[in-house]
Amino acid sequence: MPEKIIPIAKVAAKLTKPFIHTVVGQVDDYCAYLVRIEGTYLFHQHPKDEMYLVLEGEMFIEYDDGTSVTLGPMESLTVRAGERHRSRSEQGALVLMFKARDLFAE
Repeated sequence: MPEKIIPIAKVAAKLTKPFIHTVVGQVDDYCAYLVRIEGTYLFHQHPKDEMYLVLEGEMFIEYDDGTSVTLGPMESLTVRAGERHRSRSEQGALVLMFKARDLFAE
């Protein structure tokens, strides 16, 4: 039996606060999270990789060495395990993130 279809636009419409993750799918121990990024998140790192896929807007991934990567719609970036980073968006961005189910900022 097929899984339930997740209407991403409807889920996105319910995201009214930035940096609140909503699970939209899971494969084994990894989840796809939908999140609105607006403003600047804190620097953090993870013991496993995570991937960002921008659906709408523009965002930046900033590393603690001063490096910054700009991502626009339909662009993705994988942040490797152990890399201190933060996300930032001045105008707001809708982002699909892929990471381990229990992986949040440390």
